[in-house]
Amino acid sequence: MTLFCSDVDGTLLDHRRTLSSRTVAAIRAVREAGHAFVLCSSRMPASLEGLERLCGVEPTPLIAYNGGLVLRADRSVVTDVAITPDDARAAYAVCERLELHGSFFAGDDWYAWGPDEWTEREATITAVDPSPDSAHDYVSSGRVDVQPPHKVMAMGDPGLVDELEAALSGRTGLVTYRSKATYLEIANAACSKGDGLRALADELGVDVSDTVFFGDNHNDVSAFAVAGTAVAVANAVDPALDAASVVTGHHREDGVAAYLEDWLGSH
Repeated sequence: MTLFCSDVDGTLLDHRRTLSSRTVAAIRAVREAGHAFVLCSSRMPASLEGLERLCGVEPTPLIAYNGGLVLRADRSVVTDVAITPDDARAAYAVCERLELHGSFFAGDDWYAWGPDEWTEREATITAVDPSPDSAHDYVSSGRVDVQPPHKVMAMGDPGLVDELEAALSGRTGLVTYRSKATYLEIANAACSKGDGLRALADELGVDVSDTVFFGDNHNDVSAFAVAGTAVAVANAVDPALDAASVVTGHHREDGVAAYLEDWLGSH
């Protein structure tokens, strides 16, 4: 069995931010041939499950939060690496000082800063609604201590995001990732997509040499270093293209589906 694992945004989704019919057909064909196809993203599990349902298949394992939460098909936990409560509180304090939107994601709970444009945008992209309680409730109630977040997403003016990134740079337990100028993703430095891929391969009994990872961005490079075959879509950033062993088509041209079709045709 080969384990195929794919990033979502900028890699697997088309221009409508969903799975094209061609991509769905290719994923189904791979699974029907006895192989595994798993989603790996910075997104929360509920958002990944929405994409999974488009494929019309039974639940499969998931790698959420850039490897911070790896789940089996039955949703039991393989790996769980959350941000420490102290680091989460520090991120909250800086967001509050800078008046930046800070969304806190813990498992399938999303505590948004408030009903603003950033919350609306994230809900549209991920097809998931935030929890009734806000990030302020989450921190002030002490829930952050018993249910620490797997990811903090700060959103706002690029200059303020720069300030947040600089303010957190001295916290060695955190890793930050700039997904776009207005977005800063914050996670535990002890997790990565590469770690998530390795953990899931071990869980499934698949040698890492029999894994294929598809990606487009900086946070995919760690998985490229682990996978037997690293496939970058044509629109990938230069570090991902340099780290890839294969380059397929643009994500808007169903590059992952094209690779899967060719792979099945030769195996």
